[in-house]
Amino acid sequence: MTEYCYRVDALDDIPAVLDLFTADAVLDFSFIGLPTMDGKPAFQAFYEGVFADMSHHNHTISNFRLDEYNGDTAVMRAYARGLGRSKAGGMVDVDVRYRMNFLRTENGWKITRYEIHPAMPMPDSLEEIHGHR
Repeated sequence: MTEYCYRVDALDDIPAVLDLFTADAVLDFSFIGLPTMDGKPAFQAFYEGVFADMSHHNHTISNFRLDEYNGDTAVMRAYARGLGRSKAGGMVDVDVRYRMNFLRTENGWKITRYEIHPAMPMPDSLEEIHGHR
């Protein structure tokens, strides 16, 4: 989770973000009004748009909870605060909860499913900046 935040906040290396996921992973952002995406090609298109639109990102995570662990799979949750400024000047400020499923692979732990759930009502600016994907 921490590495995801560092990589997405850098806004400069989509392959590094995609490397965190398995090939068949799912991003489910539907709980906050954004799309559900299956597989890295869909993620790449989403992050290309995000990186093109945003000038700044800052994600802070806390309250980590390991929900499941069986040696080769795990499920974690955390609270997240996401801040961003679009190149057009729009601001995004969200309080959400991350839920990530992980799989141990020969290349380390990879995300198989990533969900974002609202902790507070979503601002209209989230849809205005990221909803056109």
